[in-house]
Amino acid sequence: MVTFVVWGAGDRGHIAAEIFGTDRIAAFIDSDPKKAGQTFYGRPIIDFAYYKTHYSDYAILVSLSMGQSIVEMLDKEEIFFFEYNECPPELIGYGWKRARKYLDNLKVAETKVAVYGHTLYSVLMYEYLEHSGHECAGLIFGRDISGQRLESFGRMFPFITVKKLDEIEADTTILETIREDECDSRIHGWKTRDLYDWKRFIPDYRNPEIAGMKDKYKGKRCFIVATGPSLTFADLEKLKRSHEFCIGVNTIFKGFDKTDWRPDQYVVVDVDVMNHLGSAIRDMDVKQKFIADASIDFDYDSLTEEFYIYHSIFTKSTWERGLISDDFSEYAYNSGSVTTISLQLAMYEGFEEIYLLGCDNSYAKTGFRHFNEPKEEETHVYGATYDVARYVTASEAVVNAYGKLKEYAEQRGIKIYNATRGGYLEVFERVNLDDLLQE
Repeated sequence: MVTFVVWGAGDRGHIAAEIFGTDRIAAFIDSDPKKAGQTFYGRPIIDFAYYKTHYSDYAILVSLSMGQSIVEMLDKEEIFFFEYNECPPELIGYGWKRARKYLDNLKVAETKVAVYGHTLYSVLMYEYLEHSGHECAGLIFGRDISGQRLESFGRMFPFITVKKLDEIEADTTILETIREDECDSRIHGWKTRDLYDWKRFIPDYRNPEIAGMKDKYKGKRCFIVATGPSLTFADLEKLKRSHEFCIGVNTIFKGFDKTDWRPDQYVVVDVDVMNHLGSAIRDMDVKQKFIADASIDFDYDSLTEEFYIYHSIFTKSTWERGLISDDFSEYAYNSGSVTTISLQLAMYEGFEEIYLLGCDNSYAKTGFRHFNEPKEEETHVYGATYDVARYVTASEAVVNAYGKLKEYAEQRGIKIYNATRGGYLEVFERVNLDDLLQE
């Protein structure tokens, strides 16, 4: 059985344990010294030094959503590892509660196959083929790998035969376990089957009620109201008096006790917000609430009619490439900020003039700071550890996504402006909110 060590005894480690099962996890690595010596899901929590002396025969699964600093360190030390974010989004929790009942649709009917990829999913697919009686010609790595790492891989997974693409016979079907557009173009010289993109197997992802909103507000303008520290209650009151269409996000409801303003729509994608503040999301007075299928713990079945569940996708490709959805009713790409999701929704609904407010993009410099949110509550929801490297990586990814969204919008005649007071987002043209909402 494929067994590995998970780097991260937190929310992502929880997801990995729930989806893959604890019998596949030998231990958890965590950089928090307070967790050392404890257990998580019945497995020891160790530090990196202990891994190298006692667990080096196990591959590491880097579970952190933006674990670039860890990846760079493991690269430098030539240690074989997987990145959780390279698995299909369902295996990271995104859509999992709906997808798991369709797993039988992923079964492989072909008899002579090879696996193409370099992720944990690739290895698990190889294991499945071996156990189900298929003739598996080998695993073809989807990226270059050094001799030292290849040797480590062979020690960790002795049942897997690694081959080069040109060593695969012509009558073999190659199973793609990474994004199709990231595969070697030579792969199309063989019969192929895409087993990475689960969307094609999960009809539940399409929300017909969201589809009915396509171009509903064609030609109109809206405000996407984020929760950055620059947002003021006076700004919200101005929006209310001007009768502006507003899309609020994440913890915007924490200011509702100090203003009569309410957004017309609400969007949430952050799993921590959904899991910790779900009752407040359910109770808030907003007529349309768009909630991501990103949590493996949230009770979606009991949602009332004002909720619209959308399929969210958050993978390494998503945030590195700033991917954008053309059909919000089927899926939306999360590039590390709920604002990028909201922009995709607003464009899908037909808005042609979109203003960002309270979008400070400041967490890489100051950590999570939200308007009207006490520091102790931020710690409760987002955790107390402030990893500067992770926040910088996240900020760079979001800025890249904003750039892609700007290009996408301009190609369609849509204008996006930044009406935020201050902050660090300079991708979009700045406008003065007071001038925009002259009374």
